[in-house]
Amino acid sequence: MNACELINLLSEKGTEDLSTSLQWIKPIPEDGAALIEKIDMALNIVKFSQSRQAEYGGIKSSNNHLDSLIRLRSELKSILEKT
Repeated sequence: MNACELINLLSEKGTEDLSTSLQWIKPIPEDGAALIEKIDMALNIVKFSQSRQAEYGGIKSSNNHLDSLIRLRSELKSILEKT
């Protein structure tokens, strides 16, 4: 499925999560499966970044980006499975 079609099927919360996550997944690929792969890569980067911050600074960073990416990936996978 095309990523644009997939994005158009997102719920209101999914659209908010996409907006929050854009800095991690821009440019958005044309293919829906490639979009999910890019979100998976972004999740790994955010998790790594948070672990490094905690390790070196002792700072507990916010999980907002991580939570948004997880919800977005879940909703996109659900839409793909239904089509």
